[in-house]
Amino acid sequence: MDSKLLRRLLLVAVLAVLSAGARAQVEIDTLAADPMQPVAVPQAEEEPKPVFGYVSYSTALRAMRGYAEAVARLDTIKARYAGEARRAADEFNSQYEEFLEEQSGYPESILRKRQSELQELLRRNVDFRAESDRLLASAEKEVFEPLHRRLRKAISTVGRQQGLAFIINIDDNACPFIDSSRGENVTLMVIDMLK
Repeated sequence: MDSKLLRRLLLVAVLAVLSAGARAQVEIDTLAADPMQPVAVPQAEEEPKPVFGYVSYSTALRAMRGYAEAVARLDTIKARYAGEARRAADEFNSQYEEFLEEQSGYPESILRKRQSELQELLRRNVDFRAESDRLLASAEKEVFEPLHRRLRKAISTVGRQQGLAFIINIDDNACPFIDSSRGENVTLMVIDMLK
């Protein structure tokens, strides 16, 4: 390569670096260009900063310190309700089997009374199940609320630190497409912040 051409290319490179992103026009002599024609030096394009983040909320929640303890507490509560429901179902089944075996020997009035008692017992069992479900949902909310509060705070902090406009929860296929050049997966940052 000719030293004159090499010096010109070096000059172009130096001026491009010095312009630091601003468009610079440099007069250079090349074989294909008019020696007095200004040539635009391409501007180095800056990588666009992500404007949003995305997180797997459930992954971050399961990674939290205290999650296993909360699950264990909830499992204990569920086991108590399940045990009581099983006891009530066994009581109903036993009385129903007794009724079926002895119903042919009952007079009409006792038969109706026993049927009514069984229906009442069944209604109480159904009511107990519904109340159990409501109480379990309330207990789950109460047990996990401190974890959810810490997780929301960590997500907010990461969002602010990264200069993001918002963070999307990607669990349950809620967001089937994300352009990763515009968004940033912040799940690991959130998990690290919670440690």
